[in-house]
Amino acid sequence: MASGAGKAAQPLGPGSSVNGTAAEFPNIEQELYDYQMHSKMCKKIAQLTKVIYSLNMKNEEQEAVLLTLSHAHHEELHRILVETCHEGEGSLLRTRLLELQDSLHEQQRAGVQADFECFRIQAEERGRETEAELRKKFEERLQAAEEELQEAKVHIRDAQEESLRLGKELEKTMEQIQEMGAKCEALQKAADEERQREEEQRQRKDEDNKKERQTEKREDSERMKVLLAEVKVLRDQSVRADEEKRRAVKEEREQWEQNALRERVKRAEAEVESHLERLAESKRNTVKLQERIQAEGVAKRAEEELGVAKERLLLQEDELQSRAEELLNRGGCEVCVCTEVEELRSQVSRMQSRNRELELQSSGRNNDHARQIRQHAEALSSLRSEMVRAQTEELRRIQKHADDERDKLQKEVEKERETVQKEREQEKNKREKDEEVDRQRKELEIERVRVRSQLDKNIEQVEAERANVQQKLEVEKKRLVEKAEEDRKRLKEQVRKAIEEVMRRHAAELHSVQEALSSERKTNQEVCARLDEQRRNAEELRNELERDREELRTKLKDASNETCRLQSAIEHQDKKENGAPEAAALCGPQCSRQEEELHQTRSRLARTQEEGERQRDRQQREMASLRADKHRLEEKVLEQSRLNTERSLLDQSQRQTEDRIRAECEDRLRAEFRIEMNAAVAESEQRWQNKEQELQSQMSEQQNQLSELKSKAEQEKECPGENCHGNPEIDRLRKEVQDTKEINKKLRDLLQEPQTQTSGEERHNKQRAELTQQHTEWSRQMTQRHMQQIEDLQAQLQAHTQMMALQQDLKQQNQNQVFERQLDESRCAMLELQRENTALKKQLKERSVQENPEAEKKKEEECVDLRINRDAQLEEEAQRLKEEVEKLRSLASEYSSAQTHLQARIVALENELREREERCRRREPPTDDVQLGRLQERLTERDQLIKRLV
Repeated sequence: MASGAGKAAQPLGPGSSVNGTAAEFPNIEQELYDYQMHSKMCKKIAQLTKVIYSLNMKNEEQEAVLLTLSHAHHEELHRILVETCHEGEGSLLRTRLLELQDSLHEQQRAGVQADFECFRIQAEERGRETEAELRKKFEERLQAAEEELQEAKVHIRDAQEESLRLGKELEKTMEQIQEMGAKCEALQKAADEERQREEEQRQRKDEDNKKERQTEKREDSERMKVLLAEVKVLRDQSVRADEEKRRAVKEEREQWEQNALRERVKRAEAEVESHLERLAESKRNTVKLQERIQAEGVAKRAEEELGVAKERLLLQEDELQSRAEELLNRGGCEVCVCTEVEELRSQVSRMQSRNRELELQSSGRNNDHARQIRQHAEALSSLRSEMVRAQTEELRRIQKHADDERDKLQKEVEKERETVQKEREQEKNKREKDEEVDRQRKELEIERVRVRSQLDKNIEQVEAERANVQQKLEVEKKRLVEKAEEDRKRLKEQVRKAIEEVMRRHAAELHSVQEALSSERKTNQEVCARLDEQRRNAEELRNELERDREELRTKLKDASNETCRLQSAIEHQDKKENGAPEAAALCGPQCSRQEEELHQTRSRLARTQEEGERQRDRQQREMASLRADKHRLEEKVLEQSRLNTERSLLDQSQRQTEDRIRAECEDRLRAEFRIEMNAAVAESEQRWQNKEQELQSQMSEQQNQLSELKSKAEQEKECPGENCHGNPEIDRLRKEVQDTKEINKKLRDLLQEPQTQTSGEERHNKQRAELTQQHTEWSRQMTQRHMQQIEDLQAQLQAHTQMMALQQDLKQQNQNQVFERQLDESRCAMLELQRENTALKKQLKERSVQENPEAEKKKEEECVDLRINRDAQLEEEAQRLKEEVEKLRSLASEYSSAQTHLQARIVALENELREREERCRRREPPTDDVQLGRLQERLTERDQLIKRLV
């Protein structure tokens, strides 16, 4: 009633905007108002209005019942008087009845006015007391609210600064990500260009080698032709055998090369297929990721829409509250400030969640990129190992075949030296060539040793740097772990202290509430005992009155029988007197005797009437005293129920404030912990990036040095290669040198790639381990907090159920008392009306007996019908009351069933929580979002159940 009294349109000022700040309120300290106190006042006013309305309705119903009974009584009297009484007697009775009715109405009005004035005085006194108490509490809470507002302003400023800092960090991270992407693209382009160059160089080298082989083959064929022409006669058979062997060797070589090429082609095809499959899988993964991103975007949009709807609802509630506060001539700025504080907190939480999502996305992308690089490196390493193995096998076979041929040729040359001088010259040339080859071999061996030493040195340097980096990382990790442990200990101590303080306050309040409840229970038990005693006394009085009524009825029946007998005797005597006047002298003594008997019966009737009037007066006095006692008891019970409701409301408000303070403390602690963790993670990531850049620069310098050394070696090798074009062994050695260089380059790349991969994997594994530890600890803390909250809610529900049960018992008792009082009043009124009707009927009977006996019979029949109708009405009223009592009992049973259902639900939720805790202990905890979503759903279900029950 108070909240809906005034609904004038109030424009939203700058303080009520969604994106406003607390700094926009210049006079916020003067215009503060406690919404909770206002809600309590509204509730109390509504309760008082409901009580007044119920009392007015009961009074109106009683007045209507009395009016209907009086109308029925008046109609019966009027009908009876019209039928029986003369005009003079009827007018006297009417005037008397009107006077009696006026006196009754005046007495009733006076009683009602006195009761209403007493109740109004009491209500005014209570209102004054409550207003004084509420003003004191309101002033105290205003001071507390001002302090909280100042703290909230400070927190808001800190949150704004943190949000700006986080935004700057986000921008920096985005720029770094873009730079890294550009670097990756540049590196990929450079790698592609290097691959193209290497392929071109290989093609050129292959073409040169082919040309050199062709020239060497031509020269060898010419020489062999000369040798064969000179030694045809002696070496026909050997030449044929050699040709056959060469053909077989060539065929074997061709077959082996073809097989090797086929195997290479097959492997390349398999690798291409595997790469294609991996690309398809990566595409599928990208599609899935895009779908997930879209789903997350949709979910975020839905969450934003829900947040907007919630903010709109909050704004509407704030408007209604501000309008209600305008009716009470108070400002409504605190609500706007609270809404702005809540909105800023929600914005901070959204920014934090966005930062977390971005970090998760970046970590996921880095993980995916590292995984792809690892897979590619593994495939390349397998290809390289296979190529190296195939090349080594080919080189071994070629060397074996070359050695065999060389031995054969040397043997043949030695045999032909003895016979031919030309062979001596050739031997000299061969010796010179062999010397050159040995010299080149020695140079190559020296170069190999030097390159290997450089590689060993580089590997040792990389390993030393890696060890240093690992040591630094371990030191940083220890420092971060120590810092996180210190922060956790500090936060745990703060939370423990806050929880202990809240628990102390809650325990003190519970103790006070329990004491108050025990005292109220004692008083209620005493009141119930008094009511039972009074009820018993009233039942005893009722039984006594019924007995007296039955006795009076028997006496009245006896008196009526005697009067009838006497009247019949008198009529008989009158007939005799009329028929036999002569016998008057004879029946003189009999007439005198009968007259004496008539006088005696009349005196007896008068006595009985006097006794009935006395008993009626006494019963009326007793009933009035009982009614006064019942009214007093009802007033006491109503006062007690009102006090209980007020105490329950105060307890609920205190609990709400405690819960709100606890939630705010938890939110602040969580926000601080998250901010610190984000800062630590950002610092560690920056350090890693700096170290990676340093390592990359070192690797690039080493690569430049190696490229310079390679260029120098190639220049040195090209100079002597011009003098020795005609020897295939020198070319083969050159090829071996080039192959060794390429293999060394590949080995370097392979060594560098797993080192970077292992370092990245170790870093990610460490971060994951730390995050999992933090998550497990956080989940444990959250489960403990939720268990504590559930226990608190169970205690509150038990206290609330006890209070509701007591209130229902009191309400049922009050309703039963009211119904009993109404029944007693209706019965008393019916008894009074019946007595008056019996008195009037007696008078009418006496007159009708004198006038006509037939009319008496009709009247008796009518009276019997009226009694039957009244009895039926009374039975109907009793049935209606019984139905109302049954309805109340059904409501009580429904409430008890709902209470049992709620208790069962609470037990089920506790069991589920225990099972989840056991599962979490047994296996790894789920993700934060899923667990938080489930907990939020459970909390919403619990809140809905509590709201339904309330």
